[in-house]
Amino acid sequence: MSDGFTKKDNINKKSAYIMGAVLGVVATLISMLAFAALLLIFSIDRAYSAPFATISLAVGSFIASRYTAKKIGDKGYLIGIIIGAVIFVLITALSLVFGNRLSLNTFFHFVIIMLSSIVGGIMGVNKDKHKKFI
Repeated sequence: MSDGFTKKDNINKKSAYIMGAVLGVVATLISMLAFAALLLIFSIDRAYSAPFATISLAVGSFIASRYTAKKIGDKGYLIGIIIGAVIFVLITALSLVFGNRLSLNTFFHFVIIMLSSIVGGIMGVNKDKHKKFI
């Protein structure tokens, strides 16, 4: 009995998740480099580096989930939840390995990462369904 999915469909979904992850990492790194350049050029206090890192991570998770949802074409919210959860768990685990503790900031990171991933997933699925105004 077939469930409607072929082996090729599963491979395409896996490759979409992998490519989405790669694009998310690249977008996060580019965003971090841009923020680092801003900190350096404008002599901005280093206290802003943590919020910039969080924003960079949100940008990366948004792009990863948007790309993946666009390629898969279905259930963007679920794709966003999956990608956001994986990113949050990985970042939190790395943070704990380097001696940081769970705090209220951890909860804020969770909310920011999940929201950006879910919005990216929803936008990725709905990208071609609406006309562009400009």
